[in-house]
Amino acid sequence: MAPSTSFLVCVQFFAIISISTGNRIFDVVIIGAGPAGIAAAIDMKKASSAISMTILEARNRVGGRVSTDTHTFMGGVSVDIGAEWIHGYGPNNPLYSLHRQLQTNEDKRGDDYFDFFEPEVTGCYDTTSSIVSNKICLRAQQTMKKLFSPKYNATLKHRDVSVWDMIRPEYEKIPEGQLKRLVDAMLVDKEEHEAADLNRISAWQHFFSDSPVDDEEENGEDMALQRGYGSLIQRIVERFALPIQLNTEVSYIVTSASNRAQILTKNGEIIQAKYILVTVPLGCLKQKTISFEPPLPQWKQNAIDVMGFGDTDKIILQFDKTFWNSKLTTFYIAGASYPFAVSAPKKRILVFMIGGTRARRMEASRDEDTIATILNDLKRAFPNQNFKLERYRISRWTLDPYARGSYSYDAFNTTLETFETLARECCHNQLFWAGEHTSSGGSVHTAFATGQRAAKTILQRLKIN
Repeated sequence: MAPSTSFLVCVQFFAIISISTGNRIFDVVIIGAGPAGIAAAIDMKKASSAISMTILEARNRVGGRVSTDTHTFMGGVSVDIGAEWIHGYGPNNPLYSLHRQLQTNEDKRGDDYFDFFEPEVTGCYDTTSSIVSNKICLRAQQTMKKLFSPKYNATLKHRDVSVWDMIRPEYEKIPEGQLKRLVDAMLVDKEEHEAADLNRISAWQHFFSDSPVDDEEENGEDMALQRGYGSLIQRIVERFALPIQLNTEVSYIVTSASNRAQILTKNGEIIQAKYILVTVPLGCLKQKTISFEPPLPQWKQNAIDVMGFGDTDKIILQFDKTFWNSKLTTFYIAGASYPFAVSAPKKRILVFMIGGTRARRMEASRDEDTIATILNDLKRAFPNQNFKLERYRISRWTLDPYARGSYSYDAFNTTLETFETLARECCHNQLFWAGEHTSSGGSVHTAFATGQRAAKTILQRLKIN
């Protein structure tokens, strides 16, 4: 196939810039200063000070979808706009020791374990203003456990089905009424957690995958950070003095049989490297925000196309007072448009979370309409409470040009091999890959671990033990 006109222009542009400014040459260039890119850079810097390395980050900050807002809300409180908890918190978590090392005395007083779905801290309300008994709330949680308990389905012998198809027979047995309304609210939360509609998620992978990461997620605890997850990532970067170039968006990556690959940035800079580690989100790869020349191998592109990439968003509201039960960490509102909320009573904040198609619809709506809908449902659920909204912030990760969504999910026909394919190097072994989509788990610490894995391989290629 003849090279495209745009590529020929790009190559000519390479030559002009090379003559006028000269090329920067590195052993390793990391694209993306999210958790994966940061982890890889730390391990390579630890291994040898002789490695010439840089990280190119399109944003004006590090962290990717790990971002802490320290300006919007009253009282100087920090709020995470994306990832919020260190899941699977413990010695086996690659972020555990870093978190412990970088904690201040203030952090030690404020950082704490967060219980998501323990019955005693999970509440239930209803937009009909009717009281939801503890018994009904507990029954709804037990029903959800029953729906999502792995069980054999003969259909999966022959073809994959969606999670919704898998649970629908049991779901349809639930009688109409408050119990079912609460289960519906909990199903919306489930889609938020998975970042995708249940009818788009592979039942085989969801129920029967034997990923060790999934076991860790199930058994580990969740750590909430007083100063925010984004603050921790920033402190890690500062601790290791990583060479990061912000506001540098990559447009083209050119690989060849030679010993150097080339990168063209949107500001016209040419950068050469022996090895390139790509850690940009799967959403950006799907939408081809970076052009590769020659094109990526078909096996790599197929894996990018097959793996699901979804969205989960937050609507963060700060009120003049805590008018809900301050002992709750989370609660559901049956019949609400945004039925799942995480509670931060000391900050007077409720965080409503939504995922999949509902998140994309919310992103297309005006802030005023979204807020009005939530406030109306809150007034119906808490008819005897007077409260006033003071500040709010809404995330829109699908519309974010450097995210294009939140994190990956198991779409139909994905397997553990799909993750392995996404992680495999290619293009004359000049391109390496890391990020949450290259390992099951979909968490910040699993993304961090993929960066460590990629660094180990690159160090072997550089013959540095």
